[in-house]
Amino acid sequence: MIIHWGAVPEDPDFHPENEGWSPIREPGPLAIQFIALPVAMVVVGLLVGLLALVWPSGSVSGSIWLLLALAILLIPIHEILHAVCFPGGLPSPHTIIGIWLSRILFYAHYEGVMTRTRFLVTFAMPFLVLSILPIMLVGLLRWPSLELAALSIVNGAAASGDIIGIILVGLQVPASASVRNRGWRTYWRYSP
Repeated sequence: MIIHWGAVPEDPDFHPENEGWSPIREPGPLAIQFIALPVAMVVVGLLVGLLALVWPSGSVSGSIWLLLALAILLIPIHEILHAVCFPGGLPSPHTIIGIWLSRILFYAHYEGVMTRTRFLVTFAMPFLVLSILPIMLVGLLRWPSLELAALSIVNGAAASGDIIGIILVGLQVPASASVRNRGWRTYWRYSP
């Protein structure tokens, strides 16, 4: 795994157009942050609705210190959950965890080829683990945990860019295709 500061790196050895890769239509990094705002509002509304369905009656438990710890750890855990889904996972030399401060953007990036299915699972994993699983725990354990509710909602908002990515790849890339990124741009081609 490589830690990278700045823009998503572009693999200088990957020349997508020369190798038969097709770009998907996708917004740039700044535009996606603006598009993500209304998506985040919808996602948060849906998560609050799900929490309302499963929330047990009674007093609410919560710790300000645990909430603060969750807030600090949320971003690294979110990105690590993406990275563990990459081929080779965290130990892979093709796995990059990055911080792009000028865009207020954190990312996990893989410099290599993935199947469309794996690419979609990689996008979805933090949302499933950090937003859906906490709601399931609240419902199954009948535990009115403010920390789990906050984790679910805050991560749901943070995952709005991932949800946009799932939609873009899901609609534009055939099921049997492979997917690869060059920097911010996403490309696909039919698997050989």
